[in-house]
Amino acid sequence: MKIDLKLSHQQLGALVFSFKSINTIPVNNREIKVARSVLDKVILKFRKKHLETEQMMTLFSKKKPIKFTLEYYEAHYLESFVSIMDDFPMCEYDKNVLRFIKNGLNQKLA
Repeated sequence: MKIDLKLSHQQLGALVFSFKSINTIPVNNREIKVARSVLDKVILKFRKKHLETEQMMTLFSKKKPIKFTLEYYEAHYLESFVSIMDDFPMCEYDKNVLRFIKNGLNQKLA
């Protein structure tokens, strides 16, 4: 089962910025190691798309949403990561973006 996720360029930037703090989450047990290995592939996909869109963005380019297709398990672990990131200190815009992503994924996973 595939899960679709649409993000704007700014939302994608906030999500990619939150990925920088994944190294501060301790790896203690098997569940966290599995989640981390799945998230590594997802993070790579999001960072790559962020770099592509950043290079193509100009002042006059159209601001269309960026579409991602995730496997069910990838969406589950991304939602778990975003839930954990809600407790980390960051600006209000980034927190709102992460909550938006979490809510969207939660509705599609249910």
